[in-house]
Amino acid sequence: MDLKGLIAEALEHFAISAGEARSASLVRYMEELDRWGRRMNLVGLKDIERVCRELLADALFLHAFVMDRRRLVDVGSGSGILAVPLAILNGSLEVLSVDKSLRKIQFQRHVRRTLKLTNLRPVEGRIEAIDPLDADCLVAKAYGTTLAVLAASDRHLVTGGLTFVLKGRRREDGTFPGHVLEKDLGYSLPGVARDYRLLIYKRIS
Repeated sequence: MDLKGLIAEALEHFAISAGEARSASLVRYMEELDRWGRRMNLVGLKDIERVCRELLADALFLHAFVMDRRRLVDVGSGSGILAVPLAILNGSLEVLSVDKSLRKIQFQRHVRRTLKLTNLRPVEGRIEAIDPLDADCLVAKAYGTTLAVLAASDRHLVTGGLTFVLKGRRREDGTFPGHVLEKDLGYSLPGVARDYRLLIYKRIS
């Protein structure tokens, strides 16, 4: 299946009415990720179909949880596989995409210019070293342990803000002062024979 078909399948799976322009932007992003990925290591998976099914689909799954939020931080965003699709689908959401790798942030800046994503702000740096970002939600995938994500999110989330941690099937959660686990949800991705978990934490103080 081509990229357009894969993305259409994933959008339908998660009941997202993206429209022609946003769907085209998702396709263009994946094309740029594939093209740049041939020259530099942007994602661990090399097959763009697997990237679409196993990584892009995670962002589409998160869409329903963040669509009414004001400012989102993606921690250890890498190629922007969560941040960019969420910025495409949610034009009123400010998306701060933080990664310590300059080359990955340069790629995201290229995508921002190419797709005219004025709501996407790629930020080079370590999440623990940058100024507080005053976000009301934070997302993380493959950043480290749940405890590491919560520790990183603490100074960047407003009280009442939510942290979304994407995990594999293996049970692994954690606690951190001032944060409580609100939901532990299982989910699946279209065309992928594995189960995943989404942990949602709320900052209460």
